[in-house]
Amino acid sequence: MLEEWKKLREQGFTYKAIADKYNVSKQAIYEALDKAGVKRKTKYSKYYEEWERLYQKGFSTQEIADQYNCNQKTVYHYLSKKLIIDAGEAATKGWKKRNRRPLEIKG
Repeated sequence: MLEEWKKLREQGFTYKAIADKYNVSKQAIYEALDKAGVKRKTKYSKYYEEWERLYQKGFSTQEIADQYNCNQKTVYHYLSKKLIIDAGEAATKGWKKRNRRPLEIKG
């Protein structure tokens, strides 16, 4: 069954969709695939490297989120998980006034 779940994830099925199909919890699918080493993908996974680069160039998580039309918490969560951002630095950065500049166009 694990191999079937892996194939479904590769095809783009969500954890919930797989769980519903096999009548198990979403958490069960998540844990089984995580233990099997399946990489987690989100609809924003393809932007992660760009987010890292922009953050390291000094853009705030809010500016990045605005550019990619997503929630600031999504950007913050990813960057903090990758240890690129720490909470103290993020708080300080958020309070500083900076010159506004346009974001680089993704592409």
